[in-house]
Amino acid sequence: MPISLVPQQNESGDALLAAQGFGRLSEKPAPTFSADADTTAVATFFAEYGYAVIDRALTPIEINSLNTFFDVTQQQHPELWGLGAKRKPHHRNQGLILSQPLLDFPELDVFLQHPIAYRQVEALLGGPDAVRWAEFNFRETPQGSGVGTMNFHHDAVVEDRFLRSPHNPPDYLCTIHYLTDVTPDTPAFCVVPGSQRYPTLRAAYEHQGQDYIEQPIYGSAGTCVLYDTALFHTRLDGDGNQPRRTWHQYYARGGHIKSRLPTTDRYVRSPSPVLTDWNLIPERLALHEDPRLRLFFSHWNSAQGEWVAQNFDPLVRAAMPRGNS
Repeated sequence: MPISLVPQQNESGDALLAAQGFGRLSEKPAPTFSADADTTAVATFFAEYGYAVIDRALTPIEINSLNTFFDVTQQQHPELWGLGAKRKPHHRNQGLILSQPLLDFPELDVFLQHPIAYRQVEALLGGPDAVRWAEFNFRETPQGSGVGTMNFHHDAVVEDRFLRSPHNPPDYLCTIHYLTDVTPDTPAFCVVPGSQRYPTLRAAYEHQGQDYIEQPIYGSAGTCVLYDTALFHTRLDGDGNQPRRTWHQYYARGGHIKSRLPTTDRYVRSPSPVLTDWNLIPERLALHEDPRLRLFFSHWNSAQGEWVAQNFDPLVRAAMPRGNS
């Protein structure tokens, strides 16, 4: 069935200046790091700008494998992607999205801690014991889906981010891997560097002044973008005709760490709250025999707790909002 994006009104920026944001698209390419980049160099850039781009973070074999997975599952399980007669709200907002592939496809487990990106994730979140899994999904903007003019927005945040010192490590971090080439003609991820420090896009625009830019991130298939979920970002639409495929994985920060507030230097940051109230972890991962993986998958929401208490009953899962989608 044809998939068409529904255009959004520019509410986060200025609609008199641009269809998205404030129309300050950078003409310069985003800086990139090599796959073997030093974690300190990446962390220094990330601390300033709230994102980092890793070139060639996937091998051609991995890219081909994941694209084959898209092709096969869209043909065999179209309803999971939102290709059926009844598209759920989360499908309509994304074009195509496979929200919870880990539930039914254990062959994807090899990508959970991919050695290129995950090495940087560990360093940015505070070390190997500080990383918690939060979400894993696949998305596609199909060919000919049109122009959606998505608003600039941030993802999940914790309110103390403007008061604590230091800001980092972030509460949540996302990695986006491009599975197809991304150019000015295709949909592209776009960020506002340094905007993780502001409550609104307009505040970033006004306070950054001439330094404010909206940075498109183009790159070949295999490019990885890491970003603080407090960073304002959007999807650019390109020409509205070319497709794009991406793999998204979110991580939360675990453990308690000492921090400071303006009123006290004895503040302790708790583990980041669960990212969603619907995300589920399959039994093979939630109860994994390796204690390190159990810790990695230890951030359970109430839906997960009830599912575990009922012995991972498939009927309980099916009753949940995205249990079978």
